[in-house]
Amino acid sequence: MRDGFTANGGEIRTGAHTRRADGGEAPGAGKVTLVTGASTRGALEGARAQVVSSDGGSIDAHTVVLAAGAHSAGLASQCGDPVPLDTERGYHVQWPDDGAEGSSQAGLLTRPVCTPEGGFIVTPMSGGVRAAGLVELGGTCAPPVPERFGQLEDYTRWMLKDDAVAALGERDKGHDWLGFRPTLPDALPVIGPSSKIPGVVYAFGHQHVGWTLGGITGRIVADLALGKQPEVDITPFAARRFDATPWWRAFRAFA
Repeated sequence: MRDGFTANGGEIRTGAHTRRADGGEAPGAGKVTLVTGASTRGALEGARAQVVSSDGGSIDAHTVVLAAGAHSAGLASQCGDPVPLDTERGYHVQWPDDGAEGSSQAGLLTRPVCTPEGGFIVTPMSGGVRAAGLVELGGTCAPPVPERFGQLEDYTRWMLKDDAVAALGERDKGHDWLGFRPTLPDALPVIGPSSKIPGVVYAFGHQHVGWTLGGITGRIVADLALGKQPEVDITPFAARRFDATPWWRAFRAFA
């Protein structure tokens, strides 16, 4: 995806980003500020928004697409649209396979297997067998809960037959991983223009199906950036749809 983006004329820029030893973000690190109005330097004629990164760099743009996944809430709030976005934290564990002929994992699984009771999926991959899933609401700064990795391993072994469990081998704890799924109370993403800053378009909050919905979301965002009417009614995905919800109004002051 990165190579395709740059091959089509895209340029990738990143700001400074650091993390604390406990896994949280250092204060002020890795933040991007969206500022209304064009730069006073006039770097881009007709620019409607400016992106300022933590390393001091800035970019003027006609259109800024805010698609930062689980990290989008603070940026949307800067744009005048606080949203009740939280993070469904999901855990991954993996059992490695060296890929050699006659490997102990050969034939263990031929397709992804899901257990609704456990809320996770076990998938055979080129590098071994991976189990991924579980859900906890905990934001993006808290470190992983070590017991959750063990829970996922125990659930996987419980789900498989004895011979399959034996074929798994030892879990590679170096591949234990925690990921963030951006989620909203109504299970719908936020797609559409900012209500306060012209030129800013939102595209985040797809929960567990960001890859699935990425294509149609990209088409909608492209239409909005070009001033076209999207082929999909995006009213249900507006950032301010929660303003009329009584339970959300009580928390707006804290957003």
